[in-house]
Amino acid sequence: MKLHGNLIFINGLNKTDEIESISSLEEEKVKIKFYKNNTVYSYTRRNVTIEKNILNNKNASNVLEYLKRLAQNIDTENDFLFNQYEKMTQLSEKSALSKYLNQAKIDSFENKSPIIFPFGFNLSQEFAISKALTNQVSIIEGPPGTGKTQTILNIIANVSMQNKTVAIVSNNNAATMNVFDKLTKYDLSFISAFLGNNKNKDEFFANQNLTYPQFDELNNSNITFEDLEKEVIKDTHSLKEMLSAQNEVALLKQEFEELELEKKYFSEFYEKREIKAKKYANLEKFDYSKILSLWADFEYLQTRNKKISFFFKLKNIFKYGILSFSFYNYSIDTIIALLQSTFYIVKEKALKKQITILEKKLQEFNFETNMDLHSKKSMHLFKSYLSKRYKLSNKRKRFDKDILWKDFKTFIEEYPIILSTTHSLRNSTGKGFLYDYLIIDESSQVDIVAGSLALSCAKNVVIVGDLKQLPHIVSSETSVIINSIYNKYKLNPFYHYNNNLLLSITNILKDAPKTLLKEHYRCHPKIIGFCNKKFYNNELIILTKARIENDIPLVLYNTVVGNHARGTYNQRQIDVITNEILPYIGNNNVGIVSPFRKQVNELIKEVNKNSGIEVDTVHKFQGREKNTIIITTVVDGKNEFADDLNLLNVAISRAIDKLYVVLSDNEENKNMKDLIDYIKYNNFDIKESRIYSIFDLLYKNYAPYLNNYLEKMKHVSAYKSENLMNIVIENILKKIEFQHLRFVLNISLNRIIKDTSLLNEEELTFVKNPWSHIDFIIYSTITKLPILAIEVDGYAFHENNSKQLKRDKIKNCILRKSNIPLIRFPTNGSQEEEKLFKLLKELV
Repeated sequence: MKLHGNLIFINGLNKTDEIESISSLEEEKVKIKFYKNNTVYSYTRRNVTIEKNILNNKNASNVLEYLKRLAQNIDTENDFLFNQYEKMTQLSEKSALSKYLNQAKIDSFENKSPIIFPFGFNLSQEFAISKALTNQVSIIEGPPGTGKTQTILNIIANVSMQNKTVAIVSNNNAATMNVFDKLTKYDLSFISAFLGNNKNKDEFFANQNLTYPQFDELNNSNITFEDLEKEVIKDTHSLKEMLSAQNEVALLKQEFEELELEKKYFSEFYEKREIKAKKYANLEKFDYSKILSLWADFEYLQTRNKKISFFFKLKNIFKYGILSFSFYNYSIDTIIALLQSTFYIVKEKALKKQITILEKKLQEFNFETNMDLHSKKSMHLFKSYLSKRYKLSNKRKRFDKDILWKDFKTFIEEYPIILSTTHSLRNSTGKGFLYDYLIIDESSQVDIVAGSLALSCAKNVVIVGDLKQLPHIVSSETSVIINSIYNKYKLNPFYHYNNNLLLSITNILKDAPKTLLKEHYRCHPKIIGFCNKKFYNNELIILTKARIENDIPLVLYNTVVGNHARGTYNQRQIDVITNEILPYIGNNNVGIVSPFRKQVNELIKEVNKNSGIEVDTVHKFQGREKNTIIITTVVDGKNEFADDLNLLNVAISRAIDKLYVVLSDNEENKNMKDLIDYIKYNNFDIKESRIYSIFDLLYKNYAPYLNNYLEKMKHVSAYKSENLMNIVIENILKKIEFQHLRFVLNISLNRIIKDTSLLNEEELTFVKNPWSHIDFIIYSTITKLPILAIEVDGYAFHENNSKQLKRDKIKNCILRKSNIPLIRFPTNGSQEEEKLFKLLKELV
């Protein structure tokens, strides 16, 4: 039979171009006629497979042609990428690239082998590995310090245990070298070949180690492979329960530390109140849910301008056990403030109790020792498998470089793990060979042209990266070229070259499972806390502790007012670093980073070369870490490049113990300002503020009880407009760009306005009145500061009501003096959602 555009694989190698014809595959023996010498050979049926050439598909062919044109125009030096695309005339339907080109549904399958974790694991990593082993394409999002390399190593171990092949690539050698170094640490690099460019290949083949490691630890073990495997599986189940407890402890500790700080700010507010309710002893015996429920009952009265009735007092005897009527001798506002103050005391006790119970559970399980033992058992299992597979006592076979194209199958049997770059993998792989797995690390820095070349080499792919870190760089010259090429093809916008491979695949193959690695192991909790709130929707579980007690991990240096920046160079910031920071911090593992190369070059001249202090751009520091990081921002005005979200995330998350930030921008850059305000808040350093910080945890805990109160108000016509606005705000804040924002409704002005020195007598009286409130306050969970006040004005009530219009005017003036932006929505207006979205975009 003729080939009809199909691909023929013999023993896993593509022989299509060499074959003239093939007999029926229904026979046990398959006869194949080759062009060369007109020879016919006979093969066992199981060694021959026929696959479709996906490039016969018009859509796939069109996308590949587009990628080829990009390669031809962006790689102008030696056409290295373009030449590889030129040779790609065939592509198996089983390749990961075929799905990407066709925007096709990915394949899923069952993993019948037990999953092991010789490099240790946590719950997110276990889930990610499980998805990688059961899906043709899977995505692992790895924020800084969450163990991406550890996850990759465990995938490698499991793929190897299934006698499968895997290639690990990134856009440069640094990330793959990190994997290789970790394999070397455990005497496992002997199963890997570090290839890629010609230099790497020459080094590998020139320095092949012809002896196997001996794994002496295996000699002292009497347990069988099967029994050890059963032990490891059983231990994994019990450890997963303990890992869940460990994560819960970490989250509770995060909440406790935030509560302690917020309590400080609340105490400052509470102590300034002119009238404070006398403490009611029974309150502190309440569960905090009771405190919040009682607060909601009082707020219901306050919002509806009702007085405390005898029936209300009577009901509270049975509902809350409040027997003394002297409790009600104060105003509702004063009682609510007492309840809020008591909440912090009661909540603090509850958190401590939960933490103690879980820590005792972990201690009794001997968690850390058992985790370590489980990793050792898993490593023992992995090495036992390798010992049996390689017969480690035998001398190793030497290969020459030409083995890669002459007999790649023999080479890959000896070295089933190949490390390369996305650019060079095809040139390090036998023609038509498909790895069982491809792992692309640092994929946010991989462009779609080089990334697609790598995808063409494997059946299954694991995409590892972080969309919140730096993408690949597209120059202005390249941008003009790629736009011109893109416009000639009618393609999905996520095939545009501006999109890195991670972003492109996430949106092209939407059914590919995504896993966020949540457990964080690198930075001081306060340092990664900013990144967590600003970039990762507060989803990270911070497992680190402060290594230096009572040290301040975040330090701000604002240079004196003046225009110190000269383009991308700022001598005043350099002076601050060399004179005010470096003399007092020592040289132990210190890095200085800047967005700009010119600032780096000038700093290098002034920093002692023998000090061991490294100075480089933020881009060059990606993937690295230092105990102390100093960020020199350079700019003294608004600058989109320096204020880039991804750049800030990378710069901040390089610091393990301490972060210094040197600024000169007069708080003109929004993202940098968030960092400044976060540092000030966490250092309890905003006493000069005109406004109180919003008590985030207090209102977050109160929200469910407030919602019950809203349910009661739902059918009261006077409050329908507020309920509608409540829904509008909720919808807006679900958007990814506003994920760090929350809102509070019906908050009294006296809870917000701190500095009343600028107010006149009328305005001061208005603020002190407990009935004076803001309908909605949107605030930042990062800085705890109000972002926007929202008032919903009933048309009939406001339009012809001179008293209400006067109150509105006073409120407007108070908010303006306190620098709180305000927007008013009349109930007869329209397009509220669009207006609110636009204003919030301007503000944040």
